[in-house]
Amino acid sequence: MQELEGTISMLDYILNSKRKRHIAGGFLLSAAMLFGGLAITVMTIKNEEGEANENE
Repeated sequence: MQELEGTISMLDYILNSKRKRHIAGGFLLSAAMLFGGLAITVMTIKNEEGEANENE
């Protein structure tokens, strides 16, 4: 539990200004959109491969 408190305290200290919070938020949003796009791509590729195998 103390490790969690230490981590939160460290993040609070690092992100002590509005500008730093906006930069970190932008980075997290970009990473989320990247991984979401990759997941959608993988799901559509699997569907296309499954349909191609059924047609053969």
